[in-house]
Amino acid sequence: MHSTGIIKRIDSLGRIVLPKEIRRKLKIRENDELEMLLDNEDTIILKKYSTMNDLKKECILYCDILNKETGFKVMFTDKEKVIAVKGKNTSLMLNEEISDKLVNVINERMIYNVNTASTFKVLKNDQELNPKVIVPIITDSKSVGAIILFSDDKKENIKDKEYDILKFVALLIAAKLEI
Repeated sequence: MHSTGIIKRIDSLGRIVLPKEIRRKLKIRENDELEMLLDNEDTIILKKYSTMNDLKKECILYCDILNKETGFKVMFTDKEKVIAVKGKNTSLMLNEEISDKLVNVINERMIYNVNTASTFKVLKNDQELNPKVIVPIITDSKSVGAIILFSDDKKENIKDKEYDILKFVALLIAAKLEI
């Protein structure tokens, strides 16, 4: 840990204001959740909380199943990074930061079919991923992440069966998060 040199007072309700510079650097936005941890007797750690990280093992399992069933590469994200990915040459994508465009699609809470003629930047450092469909994961009326099917072949399209399976898995994850 290193000092920022910023000192804040706690108000009468026990609140502190996180400075804009820190929020910007850590990409903390309004309504983001923070987890509070006690490191020792005199240290409080605020950590950005990802609901999807609670289901990381399930997402890895679903990635494997979806990849085998559909033949497409599969990616699960929270609203910041890739939390699970499966398919040929995908291992380096794990924990990569997602693009602002993908964050917007997740926040819009609508299934996004990617036109084969268009390009869609999934990751900040995007290598041509050719996403086919993006299904937001929505729980308690808020979006928490997405499932993405993508392919090396720009012309390959998903079928209704694959589309339905993806929607079903998104609903399963959302239901698990609401329990």
